[in-house]
Amino acid sequence: MPLESNLARNLEVEVPFQPQTAPTPKKDKIHTPFTKRIGITKGEKLLISSVLIVLFALIAVSISLEITIASTNRTLQDATTSIAESTTVNENLEQEVQELSRYDRVYEIANKFGLEMNEENVRNVIK
Repeated sequence: MPLESNLARNLEVEVPFQPQTAPTPKKDKIHTPFTKRIGITKGEKLLISSVLIVLFALIAVSISLEITIASTNRTLQDATTSIAESTTVNENLEQEVQELSRYDRVYEIANKFGLEMNEENVRNVIK
């Protein structure tokens, strides 16, 4: 038994979706003067080339100085090594002199050649 009521029925009605667009304001064209781009002037070219030449010269001088310093350091190391070797040789020779000038060795060689010890002819030499 259908009840009749005076209430409105809910009807589903499909309404096509239309996105709302915001009204776009009219764009007034702003007149900007067209500037013609001028190339590099002769003065700018001269300035750039002179800066590049100076930069290249500084780099060349820097490299030259680095090479000179490295060469000088190598020479210094060679000289230091040579001095160390000479010092070692001198110390070895000094030790050999000390060994060869021992009193008992000199006395033995003197007896071998028939020399006698005379205290009056002996002098002490201090280095």
